[in-house]
Amino acid sequence: MAAICTVTKEIYVAHPEPGAGTSVSMGYIGQGLRREETWARVASSDWADNVRRRRSDDNGRTWSEWESVFEQAPVQNGVTQSGGPSQLGNGPHDPVSGCLVKPVFERIIRGDPREAMEVLWQGDRRFCDHGFYQLSDDDGESWGPGRMLKYEEGPDFDAENWGADGYFRTNEMYIGGCAVLAEGTVVISATIPVEYRDADDELVPPVFPNDYREGCVAGAMCFVGRWDETLRDYRWQTSTKMFLPRRQSTRGLVELDLRQLRDGRLMLLMRGSNTGLDPVECPSRRWVSISEDGGLSWGPVTDMRWDTGESLYSPASIAHTFRSRRTDKLYWVGNIPDTPPDGNGPRYPLQIVEIDEAAPVPCFKRETLTVIDDRDPERDSEHVQLSNFSVVDDRETGQVEIYVIRLGERGGGDDIWSADAYRYLLEL
Repeated sequence: MAAICTVTKEIYVAHPEPGAGTSVSMGYIGQGLRREETWARVASSDWADNVRRRRSDDNGRTWSEWESVFEQAPVQNGVTQSGGPSQLGNGPHDPVSGCLVKPVFERIIRGDPREAMEVLWQGDRRFCDHGFYQLSDDDGESWGPGRMLKYEEGPDFDAENWGADGYFRTNEMYIGGCAVLAEGTVVISATIPVEYRDADDELVPPVFPNDYREGCVAGAMCFVGRWDETLRDYRWQTSTKMFLPRRQSTRGLVELDLRQLRDGRLMLLMRGSNTGLDPVECPSRRWVSISEDGGLSWGPVTDMRWDTGESLYSPASIAHTFRSRRTDKLYWVGNIPDTPPDGNGPRYPLQIVEIDEAAPVPCFKRETLTVIDDRDPERDSEHVQLSNFSVVDDRETGQVEIYVIRLGERGGGDDIWSADAYRYLLEL
């Protein structure tokens, strides 16, 4: 296989202290050359503090001073809010409404957040997840209030009572990607509880988020919105639902990557997991479904394959698709190991591969698979993770930038967080 790009790797932010690292998020705001960079201190799983940001109006040539977003996440009566509506981030532009549309994930946690993340794997879930969207009519200079997405009856978020009982367990979702279609339709994907009862399958122990709701698995659905000029808001419909049995993914379908293909179809790429199962008998895959009607109905959920028809491995790790402005081709960035993954790992190597989007079911072009980074057995511990990254396709040059905190490079335990953040520059 010939490499489809050259890769330059450099340390971008060295870890500030033992047992802590800095995660980096980089992205454009609006439709021009304005960028936003966010740093956060990470020292425990799924939790960050000391969040700060800066902005550039000239594509990163010059930057504003760093400003604090928060030192510690906001707390109300022993309840912590993670994520939620904010003035951070970006979303695609809808020419019909004239707005940017940003999907928003919110997690409300009862008690100490770090403890909540630890006991989660013991079946004690002390938090709830919900999805919102925000609109910007000034190209991302400011964002309007959060507007809650719902698929069932239930109360809205109460700013005076974050942990209200009725809110805590209704309309739970893990928000995914967003797409604006050529005809002006806005589609937002989300992981939600989907009813599924099967006596044999229920013998498989559920793992978050498959425990969102009894009698359900964590499946996927889309919200399809049309702009209503009178309301100055979108009117939403919900799509058909997608799911997998627990014996195929013990953690359901999460981290949904929504992308419109060149022929107009929508593709939803989804993370699965075989946590708790035999990794050889139950291989971990990347999953895909296709919509041919703008996101209202979805085809079967099948495993993403090579263009040769062969299956491939994929751990439970973050992945990202993007269309290169330099080549106009669609690419996927993520982890495809040679050996069967066991749950979340291994999260290496980190690779880029072109997607054959003209196929009846999109697939990866095997001959284009290119390694961006891999574990160096002489320097990296076996715990290294090449995941949790952001991808930027430079709007002037077409150079691709990837920002990764290499968790676990120095060891396991608390040393997992003694990790440097790196920048990779790809020339396609």
